[in-house]
Amino acid sequence: MKTATEIENKILFVMDKYGMVGSGDTVIVAVSGGADSMCLLHFFNKISSKRNFNIICAHVNHGIRGAEADRDESFVRDFCEKNSIEFRAAHYNVPEISSKTGESEEECGRRLRYGFFSSICENAKIATAHHLNDSIETAIFNLARGTGLKGLTGIPAMRGNIIRPLIECTREETEYYLKANNIDYITDSTNLKDDYSRNAVRHNVIPVLKKINPSFESVFLSCTEVLTDTESYLEKVTDAEYERLNKNMRFSVSDINALDSIIRSRLIKKIAESFGAKDVSFKHISLAEGILTGGGAVNLHGNVTFCSDGKNIYKRVPQAEIRERSDISSLCVPFDEKKTVYEISYTKVTAETIDKKDISIYNIKELPRLNFCDADKLKNAVFRTRRSGDRFRFPNAGHSKSLKNLFSERGIPAEKRYNVIILADENNILWIDGIGVSDFAKVTDKTKKVIKISAES
Repeated sequence: MKTATEIENKILFVMDKYGMVGSGDTVIVAVSGGADSMCLLHFFNKISSKRNFNIICAHVNHGIRGAEADRDESFVRDFCEKNSIEFRAAHYNVPEISSKTGESEEECGRRLRYGFFSSICENAKIATAHHLNDSIETAIFNLARGTGLKGLTGIPAMRGNIIRPLIECTREETEYYLKANNIDYITDSTNLKDDYSRNAVRHNVIPVLKKINPSFESVFLSCTEVLTDTESYLEKVTDAEYERLNKNMRFSVSDINALDSIIRSRLIKKIAESFGAKDVSFKHISLAEGILTGGGAVNLHGNVTFCSDGKNIYKRVPQAEIRERSDISSLCVPFDEKKTVYEISYTKVTAETIDKKDISIYNIKELPRLNFCDADKLKNAVFRTRRSGDRFRFPNAGHSKSLKNLFSERGIPAEKRYNVIILADENNILWIDGIGVSDFAKVTDKTKKVIKISAES
């Protein structure tokens, strides 16, 4: 076992390695009263003046363990008073709040806890007492659930303004440090039971691994350093591909299929998460990969539907949101006869001037379907999206139809209808991507100049 001084040096080494705390910083120290958090609080109180940073002790009573929770709060408050440490406490009824929000008590408690910490001081660091054994338990727990590489890296030393100075110390070391400094702590009774998955890992799995290798903790730490570097590299590559392929939250299937399988599966997971999906597992990724080329939909946690039409990946928009969009048109790009290429939303639109002689091979009635327009009829036109009341007048037919009915007949999914590019003037629809030219912009015998409009998603 290391001495108390060696343990302090280990903590300082981690802090310096990751640049956790700078001179003049304020650090919110999350303290439950247990051994780990009391170790962290005592250590920070000891070094804060030497390193010129301020500490505030923060304690949260979750309203779950009754008198025991009140005991914990009193214990931490008394310690802070005796050691002249600023103390803040928050009280929540987590069971009641979580029942209203639909969160698990664990999720709800975490959200409230970090919200409280962040509210204490703007731009402060938040120090938690997670240590090496917590990281090991997390990795094993993730492995049992079915995880990717990231889940095997354990708990990161830093995440944003959250710092974990004890992350390379074992639980045994934190308890020894308290004993060496005559610091009391309290024990949460729930930590002694196997009712929770993490406790089962702590009490039953890790002891077996330590029998196999008494140096298991240090071996795990070495492994996670390699895995973390690998994960970081793959994440950078995945992020770069996400930015490259993201076209207004639509992603080309052919481009995704061209990627290496490792990056492809990671990208699909990132896309699903960007759609709002939660807890995306290997099973979800496999199902999503299965619909890429053939098309289909996969329902994910978080009320998210991951869709593919064989060409693009997109998120199915809930009907309520579609209805909210019905009278909204945020897209309006003026048509310019001198301009040939338009990047509109996720679509590349081309307006190409065609010599009238080159279309003489076609029957004039075929021209609207082939996207040939009378250029003189496009003056004052704009590219936009669907609006309430829009109607399409069929060329040479003498009747029109609402876009709602037209899109339904053509099998255009509801969530895609407000992304369809339309060319229109103040009064009429002139052209629709995927449908063609209307009666108002069709080529006639009197047409002097022809423009062909085409679109590519």
